[in-house]
Amino acid sequence: MTSPETGGVATPPRRSFNLQAFGIYLAAVVLFVVLGVLNPNFLTLGNLRDVAVSASVNAIIGIGLTFVIITGGIDLAVGAMASFVGIVSASLLVNGGVPPLLGLAAGIVLGLVCGGINGLLVTKLNLPPFIATLGTMSVFQGGAYVATNGKPVYDVPKEFILLLNSYVGGVPVVVLIVAVVGIAAWLLLRKTVFGQNVIAVGGSEETAWLSGVRVHRVKIAVYCISGGLSALAGLVIVARINAAQPDAGSPYQLTAIAAAVIGGANLMGGEGRIAGTLVGALILGALTNGLVLLNVPSFYEQIVTGLVVLIAVTLDQGSKGWPMLSRGRKKQREDVAAPPTESTPSVRA
Repeated sequence: MTSPETGGVATPPRRSFNLQAFGIYLAAVVLFVVLGVLNPNFLTLGNLRDVAVSASVNAIIGIGLTFVIITGGIDLAVGAMASFVGIVSASLLVNGGVPPLLGLAAGIVLGLVCGGINGLLVTKLNLPPFIATLGTMSVFQGGAYVATNGKPVYDVPKEFILLLNSYVGGVPVVVLIVAVVGIAAWLLLRKTVFGQNVIAVGGSEETAWLSGVRVHRVKIAVYCISGGLSALAGLVIVARINAAQPDAGSPYQLTAIAAAVIGGANLMGGEGRIAGTLVGALILGALTNGLVLLNVPSFYEQIVTGLVVLIAVTLDQGSKGWPMLSRGRKKQREDVAAPPTESTPSVRA
């Protein structure tokens, strides 16, 4: 069903109860309780604030990734974009004397451009998202090293740091930023025609196109969102460590994807939740913090993160009757049964 005014896809019927979403929230509560029992310091106000701050970068990047994943894409360049934008913006602030607000704005615009490049590669050159963003990941990461000959940028202006790494009423600014970004993203995804189109493209590009959705424009837009939020995350990292490192965003390339997947984003497309991604980021932040408090060596963090992702995806697929496997079998049956055709309509912008 289409909207005569916008050509968008009608909002799908709402379900009164989402078992998977409830499971994610329950898992987060159980995790916090268990870590609190193992180490009472975990549930102190100061430590919970640290958990929220540590989860902020994954949350910001993960929100952008959620849009991309819902369309059936992936963005492996998020960490590299964060590093690249951080280096360029810090260089403008330190060496160019650019005002903090202008440096912040320039960084986000640069991220939007980088994301747009990814979107164009996926739509106009018809490259698989994995290949396109894998390539740009190397380009952006290399650009971060080339920009400063592989050297960090120090002495970031204090005014810039206060923009992103201060407190308002005892609440870290970065936590407020995550809240604002999360609410805006939720409204965009759930309450606008654009959000309906994002979900429709992930469900079926061909059906969305036949319904009047500009598929290519939607895809480019979601990659721009991912790039812009990756840039914001890169600037948050700069403010947090008071410097720009060429590889500062690298640790977040996979953990941000993990946050989205844990939160219920379906890598096959068509499904994802902003609130779930935020909870996924919080779970990863709690795990990292809890392992430190329990004196567990830091290299175990990657093992734990991987196991959590595997468990989350397994439970998700099991609750849906293993749709990935079902889709594969259905596609095989269609390939065998369908007669050869002379041409197949392409999905256009």
